Amino acid sequence: MTGGDALEPRKRERLVGHLAAAGVLAADYAAGRLHHAWILAGPRGIGKATLAFRFARYLLAGQSGLLPEEAEAAPLHLSAGEPVFRRVASGGHAHLRPVEPAGARGEIRVDAIRDAIRFLKLTPGESAWRVLIVDGADSMNPNAQNAALKVLEEPPLNVLILLIAHRPSLLLPTVRSRCRLLRMVPLDRPDFDDVLSDIAPELDAEACARLFAVSGGSPGAALELEQLGGRGIKQAVDALLESLPAIDRKALEALAAAVTENREPEHFQAFGRILAMSLAERLRAAGPDAAWLDAEAGVSRLLERCMALSLDRRQTVFEIFGRLARTAAGGGQGAHA
Repeated sequence: MTGGDALEPRKRERLVGHLAAAGVLAADYAAGRLHHAWILAGPRGIGKATLAFRFARYLLAGQSGLLPEEAEAAPLHLSAGEPVFRRVASGGHAHLRPVEPAGARGEIRVDAIRDAIRFLKLTPGESAWRVLIVDGADSMNPNAQNAALKVLEEPPLNVLILLIAHRPSLLLPTVRSRCRLLRMVPLDRPDFDDVLSDIAPELDAEACARLFAVSGGSPGAALELEQLGGRGIKQAVDALLESLPAIDRKALEALAAAVTENREPEHFQAFGRILAMSLAERLRAAGPDAAWLDAEAGVSRLLERCMALSLDRRQTVFEIFGRLARTAAGGGQGAHA
């Protein structure tokens, strides 16, 4: 699968979907009532960072707003040929500071936020604005969030802070209360296909359909899933389901290793979506079956419990297929988690 620069938010000129969210930002800016801090909230990989960099470019270029008919079709647009666009894309704009998680724990630490605050307090030069984009703001540790709270409470003039949060509930209530919340939703199927045609033109319609189903309308999640062998995982899941009540132990061990080798929860959640899709396909093909309907519900509960309680994911994979095997054997014990 390709991707690379095509999906990198700072380099994307087009905004696919999210026109309503972009319109909210554009309207507030045009009306002169732009709030200094925003939380762009929604699932991972749906385009939140793309919108954040799009808005940052627009402000830094000193745009005053498009005509109404243009704004409706492409709010906050700046051509890729513009100098500001090229500098943001290369990471060389002096008035834009992106902050991302780092280190083995994948968190944003207090030193990174303090450095960003010093940047925001510098005297503006070529642009009237300074923009801070915190991608993965929900990964700020408590000390970092408390440091951020200081600048959220008393921001310098002409400062814009964009907090990109996949799970905004992890932000401190005091942080959330000082920001405007802009909720963004996953892409619908046409917009999803549009993005995939850019980042992975080699995928056919069937592959796009499967990736849409298992990624929840997130092109970023689809890209990660494909890079992790998502279609291979789907084939492995289907093969194991087809062989039930027998279980190929080596095949199950290989599947468990593939879906748990990455520590990020999104990857295991993607496995859960693949499994749910395969079970739904089995039910559609076989017709209503109370035991399998109960088993499907039981699998969902097992997956939810695993994530909520941080249980052993590998062991959960084994437990799921053990329960499904008992259901296939007619014992009905796979129904209850």
